[in-house]
Amino acid sequence: MVSLLLWLLNLMKGGDTIMVDVYVALIINGRRTFSQVPVSLQPAVKVELEALGLGTDGKPLETKAA
Repeated sequence: MVSLLLWLLNLMKGGDTIMVDVYVALIINGRRTFSQVPVSLQPAVKVELEALGLGTDGKPLETKAA
């Protein structure tokens, strides 16, 4: 019961954060593609992937040789 209440409170505060994390994990694990992410969440998902050094395909970004 407490878990449900915490989940509802988190959803009211900004459930999008949870969904962004879920989509990032799904993309990294190859279960979803970036195009399958809802358009409203795509910018945040892209930012999170890039923060992890990943592209929208969930693979490491190419680094430029010095």
